[in-house]
Amino acid sequence: MLKAYSRLVARINSLTSDEEGATGVEYALIIGVASIAIVTALALLAPAISTFISTTVVPALNGP
Repeated sequence: MLKAYSRLVARINSLTSDEEGATGVEYALIIGVASIAIVTALALLAPAISTFISTTVVPALNGP
């Protein structure tokens, strides 16, 4: 019984000191922050892009 308990304690200790999964969590956080930044930038630029297309690009495509 003591041997099984010792193995269980050793396994729990190995799981708590294992940092292999931390890199996956860190990458997920970085991707999350980057995607929020991209969406925010696009939301701020959307009116300017829409105005540029409607005032410059569309008249140029319609011709003189």
